[in-house]
Amino acid sequence: MAKAPYGVLGRVLGHSYTPTIYRELAGMDYVRFERESEQLEDFLRGDEWAGVNVTIPYKRAVIPYLDELSDIAQRLGNVNTITRLPDGRLRGDNTDYFGFKMLVESLGIDLSGMTALVLGGSGGAGTTARTVLTDLGANPVSVGRTGEVTYDNLDAYRSADLIVNCTPVGMFPHCPESPVDLSLFDSLSAVVDIVYNPARTQVMMDAERRGIPCVGGLLMLVAQAAQAVERYTGAPVDTEAVYDLTKSLSATEQNIALIGMPGSGKTRVGQQLAAIYGREHIDADDAFAERCGMSAADYIANHGEEAFRREETACLAELAATSGLVISCGGGVVTRPENYPLLHQNSIIVMLNRPIDELSTKGRPITARDGVQKLAEQRMDLYRSWADIIVDSLDCAANTARAVSERLPRMIGK
Repeated sequence: MAKAPYGVLGRVLGHSYTPTIYRELAGMDYVRFERESEQLEDFLRGDEWAGVNVTIPYKRAVIPYLDELSDIAQRLGNVNTITRLPDGRLRGDNTDYFGFKMLVESLGIDLSGMTALVLGGSGGAGTTARTVLTDLGANPVSVGRTGEVTYDNLDAYRSADLIVNCTPVGMFPHCPESPVDLSLFDSLSAVVDIVYNPARTQVMMDAERRGIPCVGGLLMLVAQAAQAVERYTGAPVDTEAVYDLTKSLSATEQNIALIGMPGSGKTRVGQQLAAIYGREHIDADDAFAERCGMSAADYIANHGEEAFRREETACLAELAATSGLVISCGGGVVTRPENYPLLHQNSIIVMLNRPIDELSTKGRPITARDGVQKLAEQRMDLYRSWADIIVDSLDCAANTARAVSERLPRMIGK
């Protein structure tokens, strides 16, 4: 008889990184159990699962059907992991506590005495965050749309040390958006965002610009899964394995965005990279043409460069918010500063560096108008400042793509 699988219990379950996490951590098959509320009792009393994670909206609803709760599940008043005990009874636990604790501790900051603003602090995730922060010696303050502390009276907390976002603001596909303006705060030591898609939310990118340490929620997701595996199997997962999987999963889910001078070979190299990694390749100029009904060159001729740049940014906003693509950007993408956060939020940005005398100018109206040398003077420093990786172009697109792949993080195509 086949062994029952592990999985996640919820009402409507979309795309999730979790099946990959369980497969990588413990070689487990992991399935989605979508159930309506009236089906909960029959599901929990049945034998079609070996262990389940519980997600919204059932983290509290499952409690009446469980035989016992862990201490932390009792403290938090909700459950995200259910295991079968040897005698068949059901035990509810909460591994989000461990996941959030590991996330905060990854910053390497002593939280003792710190004032921590927890955005969305009255929700399930916010309650968990406040409990962990209290246990670590911080003074958490719940911030919500209503209640004692709201987004309208944060002036009283300008000296806050830590901001933790436990809301979905900034999550794909509504990115980049931020739940709070960091410029309101004078002495932040760190920013934590439990959102994990995109890799860098707007509030994280704002923190980066100010030199404030920040971390996103993917580590929490992997860490809570690791403790769930321990609950299911009794075998602990090594902490280094949690960090390694977090890094590789982040690289896997992010786009690879190619930038560089017009004619530097971004499209051909992008096609080769897509073949190496088994990803979809999107040429930003082709996406623009599909969106606007004409090529970039025709649009510039009919509407002017400024109108083209506005539409290019609108197109990029849709394209760059997705995950796991290879994107070949237009050569002028760096001319609008607002395009950088659109790419940076969920992409590893790679600059292709081709000698100026080797650049193709055919079919490029701006290059023909301004000349390659002038464009290079205007843009080369921008390409370099935007790039996470700079790769010199080689003798052919295939070899350049291989050179790029050698510089990208391990397991990016897995």
